[in-house]
Amino acid sequence: MINIAVIIPGELDQEELDRRIAHINKFVSPATKVKGFLFKGNPRGIKNGSDVSLLANETMKLTIDAEKQGFDGVVIHGICDFGIEAARGAVDIPVVGLGSATFHLACQLADRFGVVTKSEATIPEFSRRIQLMGCFDRITSMRPLNIPELELRKRSNKLRDRFIEIARYQIETEGAQLIIAGYSAILSALDEGEREKMEEELNVPVLDGVPIAIKTAEMLINLKLCHSHKAYPKSEHPFTR
Repeated sequence: MINIAVIIPGELDQEELDRRIAHINKFVSPATKVKGFLFKGNPRGIKNGSDVSLLANETMKLTIDAEKQGFDGVVIHGICDFGIEAARGAVDIPVVGLGSATFHLACQLADRFGVVTKSEATIPEFSRRIQLMGCFDRITSMRPLNIPELELRKRSNKLRDRFIEIARYQIETEGAQLIIAGYSAILSALDEGEREKMEEELNVPVLDGVPIAIKTAEMLINLKLCHSHKAYPKSEHPFTR
């Protein structure tokens, strides 16, 4: 049995949390169990770049808790991999960033890709994080939906139409060969099978980072691989041990 902890940001009510977990569970192998870990402090969601930095300490602490509870790996459920350096420097289990897993897979599938993301305010920080991943030069553009997080499901028809509108522009005008849902909650807000329908409509691959991150974590655990502590040295602070 594989146990994976998934750190999920956002000011989520129980219904939305259950929806996120249900979306994750569609993709796990029969021998895998996942558990969501939520932020308790402030901020809990990512509205701009400063929030990414402010979440890093709690991301690290949740990752340490997951390791102590016996989880085999951790997935950071966010396209910007918030707090990943701190988390990897604190534990000896794989810590998978949804963003880096998704963008590195995109680089294997296409030369140029468009990103449909959350909001205008998150684009500067998301761009910086993707530069750190080494994938930014492949992006044709990153364009926002500008639909509030807790309204995604309620406005799912508008969400789908806006996603298709942005993606089609990126493909037809900018030369994108693949589209990334650059916010981890986008496709969980749509009905099952919508990703495949959008692929058919757009005639290019559409990537959902959630299954990619989960499958990456399962692969690393099964292969007994983990991040290098030459790249992510262990912190010397006592609260990380």
